Amino acid sequence: MKIIIMAIACLVLAGCGRAGSVPAGIEKEVFPVVEKYLENAAAGNWEKAFETLSGEALAEAEANSPRVKAEEKIVAKTLRASPVCRDIALVEADLTKISGEESDRRAYLFRLKKEGGRWLIYNTSSGEYIHGGLKPGKLPPEAAETVRTYLELPYSEKRNGGQKFLAGRLLDDHRKAGALPVNPKTVSIQERIATRVINLECLGVSGDYAVVLAECETSADGRVQRVEAVIDLLSAGGKWKICRMNVTKA
Repeated sequence: MKIIIMAIACLVLAGCGRAGSVPAGIEKEVFPVVEKYLENAAAGNWEKAFETLSGEALAEAEANSPRVKAEEKIVAKTLRASPVCRDIALVEADLTKISGEESDRRAYLFRLKKEGGRWLIYNTSSGEYIHGGLKPGKLPPEAAETVRTYLELPYSEKRNGGQKFLAGRLLDDHRKAGALPVNPKTVSIQERIATRVINLECLGVSGDYAVVLAECETSADGRVQRVEAVIDLLSAGGKWKICRMNVTKA
């Protein structure tokens, strides 16, 4: 029995790892597919976008496309491809989009399969931003101003105008929260909390991405508390925005 299991394992590994099974220069094959999808989806040309999809990616796009109203323009794009095994590839995409006067930056992960000589996207999900290695350095003044201003905003101003400081999934979360009914009791409690940024320490920075440790002091009803948060920032359309924020000490 052990021999049979080992033999099956060897066949599986051989199928996905033998020399010559993964085409060289796969970017030339998969990038045009992903670019066609991104450009048409952003412009709302869904029939053209559907041509690049299959399986669950196609089903999700067909279900969600009627709810997508705003048209966007992609102003910056970075793609990175990596073959998985024969006829399967991954493409990471880091995009800056503009809709009206608002800019945003998104990271996606696309899984593609070659079917009948054509590459099609069969799965889409959120990905990680593509940036250079983060190194010790000085936080850009604009990035520091974004963090300080956003953290010190009163609750009502965060709720109504916080989207100007946010990007990616954090922006999505903000919009979802803003669509929920307002609880007057919760608002009253939140409005009494004041935040003051004590120190910002740059943990790492590249050209368009930075991670900062924010030390803050919050006060409410005479009680003062120290809070620390790790905040990821990125440059989107020339503006530094917060894309991730996690409290590490409270």
